[in-house]
Amino acid sequence: MKKIEKEKLLRHLEEKGNLVRLDRARQDPLSVTKSSHLPQEELLLLFRINGDKGVEIRVPEGRGGKILFGVSPCEARAVDLLDLTFLRDRIDPYYKRKREDNVLFVLACNKPRSTCFCTSFGYGPFSGKFGDVFMVDIGDNLLIDPVTEKGSKALEGLELEEATPSDLEKMESLKRSAEGAITTVNIEGISEKLKKMFLDEIWADLAFKCVNCGACTYVCPTCYCFDIQDVERTNWGYRERVWDSCMFPIYSLETSGHNPRPTGVERMRNRIMHKFSYYPELYGEYGCVGCGRCIRACPVNFDIREALETLKEVEVAA
Repeated sequence: MKKIEKEKLLRHLEEKGNLVRLDRARQDPLSVTKSSHLPQEELLLLFRINGDKGVEIRVPEGRGGKILFGVSPCEARAVDLLDLTFLRDRIDPYYKRKREDNVLFVLACNKPRSTCFCTSFGYGPFSGKFGDVFMVDIGDNLLIDPVTEKGSKALEGLELEEATPSDLEKMESLKRSAEGAITTVNIEGISEKLKKMFLDEIWADLAFKCVNCGACTYVCPTCYCFDIQDVERTNWGYRERVWDSCMFPIYSLETSGHNPRPTGVERMRNRIMHKFSYYPELYGEYGCVGCGRCIRACPVNFDIREALETLKEVEVAA
């Protein structure tokens, strides 16, 4: 790995413009990384009624990419999972443009939170394979390693030193300490088991204290439910995409008035099934990165780790 002074790197990136510094100690409860690729409110098109010419439609141009500095490995991993939805089978041009323009400088987590459980998914706080540039904070200096061509381009013009054996030893020490502080949940076989539990009474027990506020889905870096709304004015208007939540009753309400998920029980079941059964079936990946944001945001202390342990203990018919 290479080494560079932290402030020197930041000055270099500030000169490139549109630098967004993420500070985990004071970070917005929402995922800034997700909202930089899938905004809470996103203008899709503008339309205007222009007399005899009919309706004129204009698609807004992109605003340029962001340099996201300090992205945690779990959030960078979450973007990879969003790619499966927005870039794999059908390409979403709005997401694609931001994905191509944004540069992710991923910073290893020296001090994971008590709610983190990322190691349950086969990676950890020092996984350096996500994002565009991987960094480790060892004090005044950063150990740095470009992951993609886009990351290498962002570092062009910088003089990087070689990391010393002492630097690498310090990194390994930080890594051992960080990984040792994380709770790991054994999720082996959970996907197949959940398929047999769709009608199990356990879902009512799990959903009992949930108030369906949707906080878990809004802070989750892998949740992507959205609504499309047309806003009309006198002779003009716009179409926008806004975040939605599968935990809201109206989300699954059909035009006929029927709702296939009429209570919090069905909505809780859908949320967990989507992340731990449907997503693995569709893409071969869990739809959760173990960031623990949902645990910290929940007003009734619903802990997804405890829910998974409970589900594992349920006996199901063969």
